Amino acid sequence: MTHHDARGLALSTDQAASVAAYEQALDLFNSLRLDPVAVLQPALEQDPDFVSGHLMMAGFMLSAIDGQVLPAARASLAAAAASRNRPNERERSFQAALQVWADGDMGRANRLLDRHLIDHPRDLFALQLTHMADLVLGQSTMLRDRIGRALNQWSADDVGYGYLLGMHAFGLEECNEYARAEALGMEALARNPQDTWAVHAVAHVYEMQGRVADGIRWLSIDTSLWQQDNALAVHNHWHLALQHLRNDDHASALALYDRAIAPGPASMALDLVDASALLWRLGLRGVDVAARWQALAARWREQAAWGWSVFNDVHAMLALVGAGEPAQIEVGQRAMAAVPATAPAPWWREAGTLCEAVMAFGAGRYAHCAQLLLPLLPATNGFGGSQAQRGLIHLTAMEAARRGGDAALWEALRSEGAARQAPAIPARARRELELRVA
Repeated sequence: MTHHDARGLALSTDQAASVAAYEQALDLFNSLRLDPVAVLQPALEQDPDFVSGHLMMAGFMLSAIDGQVLPAARASLAAAAASRNRPNERERSFQAALQVWADGDMGRANRLLDRHLIDHPRDLFALQLTHMADLVLGQSTMLRDRIGRALNQWSADDVGYGYLLGMHAFGLEECNEYARAEALGMEALARNPQDTWAVHAVAHVYEMQGRVADGIRWLSIDTSLWQQDNALAVHNHWHLALQHLRNDDHASALALYDRAIAPGPASMALDLVDASALLWRLGLRGVDVAARWQALAARWREQAAWGWSVFNDVHAMLALVGAGEPAQIEVGQRAMAAVPATAPAPWWREAGTLCEAVMAFGAGRYAHCAQLLLPLLPATNGFGGSQAQRGLIHLTAMEAARRGGDAALWEALRSEGAARQAPAIPARARRELELRVA
């Protein structure tokens, strides 16, 4: 017997309880709340042949972008392959893509998911998982266009439609369509105030437009929606800290770091990324964060998953340089150099140069740092992450130019950043958007 999910997709199981757990776990994953793994695991124990459930569990693991959870992802894929239930075409297509991802080729997996979603545009789990992969791979236009491809196959009444709007809002923001992004993010939140990704999309708009007061207010209105038991809690606090930095309020940014960003035992790699990025920005501003670097570098050493994500590895290198750990820096350099030339992320080829620049900055060789970074600036997308995250490379080059005495380069980079700052939408229009959410 075959059951169907809330969007009409066939699931290879004869147990309605498995489908109910699948839907509940999917909603938690879409909203980045609580623990979808804890919801899905009991269903898999009761229904070990639930193919889509095992694929969902594998996707949860892969979405962490953390090499430590690869064994769990592979185990889930093996369980799906061993199921006595014959998987349908959609499940086979999805499984093939996830297997390639778990085997280490996220780029090829992303291309397989590209076709999967053309054939199955109502596969909400695959949509969000691929949206996350697009972000990690630096595919800014696909953050927008992948969701755009699917929208016509959905109706506003479909379960989960609001999550598509939140994802589309973020994609629009990453393509510099800020007014549309803000409007769509507000619409997504009007449909579902617990859509953390939509909250995050609007926060990105405020960051990229330099709307400091709006950004601080936005992330302070009702933090209960994302502050506790939420996968984006650390990241949204990072966004709030960036707005405090724009105000030159280093004390507030440091307080946020200590309270909500500094890693704990359960922190995943992307949480450590936010911690590294904030401490490095503070260091660029001359703030003494040496003691914090030591604790963060120790946590990165425990994570020890070099070669899985160039985005993660470069942020790990920031912490090791900040903490002054030459032996560990050498370990990281060797691991990155050993990544095959066929690796999917094009920036693996540039990672060594970027890390050399980071080390030069840490050693006070600022002119050399700026010289290394300048050729990388036009094409940082392949580094992965968002515009706001990749902005750290530009900020480092600019500060290296200043400290290295290259006034012309500093002025050129400062002017470039100012010219890229997008204008905000008129206050009246902004108020109309906010009233729709209130």
